[in-house]
Amino acid sequence: MLRQVRSRLASRHRRRANAAIRKLCDDAEYLGLGPVPGPVRVALRTHHETQWKTWVFVPPLAIFTVRSVAILLSELIATYAPSWIYEAVYGTPEAVSVVSASYWLPTAHGIVLIASSFLVIRRLTVLLADILGVRSLCFERVQHWADLIGECAETVRAPHMRPDLQSVSLRLALLRIRGARSMCGTVPSFSRRRPELRKHANQVVGALRAAHAEFDVDRKKAARKLAGLALKVSNRYSQGHVGALLDSAELIETTCRREALHLAILAGVTAAAGWGVQAFHVPAPLAIGAVVLAGAWLYRSAVGAGLAALAVLLPVLFPGK
Repeated sequence: MLRQVRSRLASRHRRRANAAIRKLCDDAEYLGLGPVPGPVRVALRTHHETQWKTWVFVPPLAIFTVRSVAILLSELIATYAPSWIYEAVYGTPEAVSVVSASYWLPTAHGIVLIASSFLVIRRLTVLLADILGVRSLCFERVQHWADLIGECAETVRAPHMRPDLQSVSLRLALLRIRGARSMCGTVPSFSRRRPELRKHANQVVGALRAAHAEFDVDRKKAARKLAGLALKVSNRYSQGHVGALLDSAELIETTCRREALHLAILAGVTAAAGWGVQAFHVPAPLAIGAVVLAGAWLYRSAVGAGLAALAVLLPVLFPGK
């Protein structure tokens, strides 16, 4: 019985793999991109033919990981955290204020639990995929890039269709590029190569966005260019070249603007300082000094913006200071 079910699943996914490869080849030929490279076809086939194995072990792995992380966090909080933190996280007060510790401590606990579980599940999934030979999740992003090529081909096939019906979405394709270094399995979790790979991924994202922006000038030409970049990225990724997804001449230098993140961090530091003054009777000058130091460090290249943010935040959380 199990053998028959396994055979049917394998046959079904084999048909889906053939259909996906055939569609990609037709789209690439129509766009004039040439034949689809062999590594891309192998990646698509591996993704579809091992997909059923992924669903066999990933859900139990996710449940086990979430449960283990939750137990570990609860033990750490019960052992090392003050009693009022334990009561705020695991207690059930009748009425909870939004600005009280009983509200934001359980929220922070949930965020830490979700983030930790996601990171652990991701690492364990890559590890088990290498051990068991299940590469469906690794090559799942190749299918997303193939879908992007298909959208570009549909745009070229229907030039007279309304522009709003010819939309080409980059959201999932760009997300898969940013995470390529993690899911390919060729770069360890804490490797020193990761910062350079992150920079390269941002440059590849910039190149795809620049090609997408040309849709407003010449839709057909831009669609072919974007599809060509996506096919090259798929080929390089399928071979494990996560640090050379595109040629250096095709990359776009990007500047990372982090003003919103800096403002959020400064607001969090200011809120923590204000709460520390009330809860632990920390001297207000010391807390304000810590906030000013944090603002100076965050806005060291834009002092005016940091002073403006402090001028708004300090009177709110330190009234009368």
